[in-house]
Amino acid sequence: MKLRTSHLRTSAPGPFFLFLLSLILISAPLPAQSVQGAQTDPQDQKAKAEQEKPVKITEEILVVGKAPKDIPLATVSTIVSTEIDKLKPRDLSDVVKFIPGSMVTYGDKDTYNLKLRGIGANRIALLVDGVPVYEPYFATFDLKTVSAGGIDTIQVTKGPSSALYGPNTLGGLVNVITKRPAERPSLSLTGSYGDKKTRSAGADGSVGWKRFALSANVLYQDSDAFVFPDPNLGATTRTNSDFERINLNAKLYYTPSSSTEIMVNGGLYKSEYGMPAALSTQRARYWRFPRWDRSTLNAGGFASLGGDAVLRFRVFTVNYYNNLDWFADAKMTKLDSSSTYDNTVTGGFALADIPTGKKNALKTSLLYQRDVARIQDNPDLPWDKFDQGTFSAGIEDHFSLTDKWKIIGGLSLDYIDKFTEGENNSSLNPLVGIKFTPDDDLDFHVSFARKSRFPSMRALYSSSSGNPDLLSESGTALEFAATWSGPLFVSGTVFFNRFKNFIDTVRLPSGIRRYYNIGKAHISGFEVQIQKAFSWMAATANYTYLDHANDTDNRPLDAQADHSLNFDVSIFPVKGARIGLYGLAASKSWWWNSMTSAVLDIPSYFNLDAIASYALGGRYEIFLRVGNVFDHYFYTEPGFPWRGRYFELGVKLDMLR
Repeated sequence: MKLRTSHLRTSAPGPFFLFLLSLILISAPLPAQSVQGAQTDPQDQKAKAEQEKPVKITEEILVVGKAPKDIPLATVSTIVSTEIDKLKPRDLSDVVKFIPGSMVTYGDKDTYNLKLRGIGANRIALLVDGVPVYEPYFATFDLKTVSAGGIDTIQVTKGPSSALYGPNTLGGLVNVITKRPAERPSLSLTGSYGDKKTRSAGADGSVGWKRFALSANVLYQDSDAFVFPDPNLGATTRTNSDFERINLNAKLYYTPSSSTEIMVNGGLYKSEYGMPAALSTQRARYWRFPRWDRSTLNAGGFASLGGDAVLRFRVFTVNYYNNLDWFADAKMTKLDSSSTYDNTVTGGFALADIPTGKKNALKTSLLYQRDVARIQDNPDLPWDKFDQGTFSAGIEDHFSLTDKWKIIGGLSLDYIDKFTEGENNSSLNPLVGIKFTPDDDLDFHVSFARKSRFPSMRALYSSSSGNPDLLSESGTALEFAATWSGPLFVSGTVFFNRFKNFIDTVRLPSGIRRYYNIGKAHISGFEVQIQKAFSWMAATANYTYLDHANDTDNRPLDAQADHSLNFDVSIFPVKGARIGLYGLAASKSWWWNSMTSAVLDIPSYFNLDAIASYALGGRYEIFLRVGNVFDHYFYTEPGFPWRGRYFELGVKLDMLR
C-alpha cells in the first residue's frame, strides 16, 4: 500500500488569533434594528411566534423548536423522556439504537459502539449536558458508560451539522440532557431484577427554594454475567461478563432573572467490569477493568445580551481514572501486567445568539479544550504524559428571505496545538444551506458542510505506532431532507458523504505498525422515519440504506449493513397498560480481518424485545421485559455474540405525586 501525505499544509494561526477573533464576534455590540419599511405584525402572529419561541436552557447547545421553521439545518432526532422511559433502558446504548440512521455494535473490550450513517464513535462527539464526554487518549466513547438514569432528552445530530460545534464532529453529535428540576418537589424510586442476578436500584428527584433549584439522581447496577445461545452448546454463560457500576449526578441552579440562569453540575461514574474474550477471529485476550471511573465538574449558564440576544457559556473538567489488568490465562489467575490511565479533559466554550434585524440572526462560538493523558504501563514503570490543545472559532448567519425561505451560512476555524514536534494543524470548514417551510406542517432543507477530525493522542504519540506528523481527517456532507408533520409524521433524508485522510495503521517492512493518513471512503444513502399514533396504539419505523466503501482498499466498511430497520409498536389495551415491541433488523455486513487480510461476512439478524408495563394510580408502575424474545444467536462484530433471551422485572414509585 502506497503511503500518501497531503501536498497542501495550511499555515496555522496561533491560539491568540482565534481567541481574539471569537471575542470580537461574541462581545460585539448589537446593531440597531432597522424599522424603515417594516410592517406591523398582527397580534395573533406575534402571540404565535412567542408561543413557538424555543425555551432557553443551559444544557442545550442546539436549540430545537417545535415549529417546522425551527428545525435545524442538519437532521436532528430528539428523544424525549417519555420515549426513553418506555424502553426501560440500562444505558445509552439501549436508546440510541432506535433512532434513524443509527447502529450499535458490541465487540472488543466489552464496548458498545455507535455508528451514525456508517460513521463510528471515534468520529462522533458525545456530550452530556453540553460537556464533551470521551476518553481523550483514544478519542472515543463507550455507550454503556452513560447511564440511563436521570436522562431527560437525547438530541442526535447527523449530516452537515452546525459550524459552531468545533472539530471532531465528522460523523455527528449526540447531546444527552439530564433532568432539570420539576415545578414541584419530586422523588422517584426505581428497581429491577433479572437473569444472572442482574439488578438495579435508583432514585431521582428535585426541589426548589426561591431562586435556587436542585436536581439529582443516582443509579446502581450490577450483574454476575449474561447468557448467549451458543449454536452448538445451547445456553452458555459468557465468561468474564460481570459488571458493577454506580452513577451519581447533581445540578444546582440559580435564576436571578428570567433572562439569566447559572448552573453548577457535578457527576461521578464508578465501575468494575470484565471484558469477555473473543470466541473467534482474533486472539483471545483476558482483560478486566477493576476500576473504570469518570468524574465531571462544570459551571455555566446563559445571560441576556440585550433584546433577544443570548450568551451561553461553560467551563468544565472531566477526569478518567482507569486500571486495566492483563491476565496470561483464561482462568485469570496469572496477572501479566496492570496499566493505569489518568486522563483529563479541561476547557470552556461560549455560544452567542445575536438577532441583527427582523430577518437576520448571527450566531458565534468560541471553544478551548486541553487534553492530558498520563499512562503507566505497569506499577514498576514510570508514567508517560501527553497533552494537546484544541481551539475553535465559529460563526453562522441565519437570514430569512421571506416567511418561508431561509438561507444559512457558516464558517469554523479549528486548530490543534500538538504535544510533540509535529506540525500543528488548522482546518477551515464552511457550512451553507437553504430551508423552505411552505406551511406549518412541512419543511425542506438542503445543506452542505465540510468537517474535520483531529488525530487521537494515541495515533499521534504512542511509543509503538504514533506519528506526530498526522494531518486531520476531513470530509464533506451533502443532504436533502423533508419533514411532514401532518396526520402521519414522515421524515426523509438523502445524503452523500466523502472522506479523505482517514487515519489507519500500516505494517512497515520492519514488522511494526504505524499510523498514517491513507484512507478515502464514501457513504451515501437515505433514511426514512414514519410515525403514527392512535388512542389505542402508537408506532414508529425507521429504515436506512447505505452505499459505503473503503475506497482506498476497495472493500466495504466494517460492521456496517447496507439495509437496517428498527421499529417500536406500543399497544394500550386498557387504561394504564402498555405492551411494547421493539425490533432491530440488519442485512449482512462485513469485517476486515487484519490478521489474515480477508473480508469476513457478518450474517444478517433480527432481534425483538418486548416490554409490558402497568401504571397504578399515576404513582406506581411495574414492568416485565423479555429481551431477545426468539433467543437468536447473532453478533455485530465477529467473536462477540449478543445476549440471549433474558427476563427482567422492575418497578417505579413516584413518592411525591
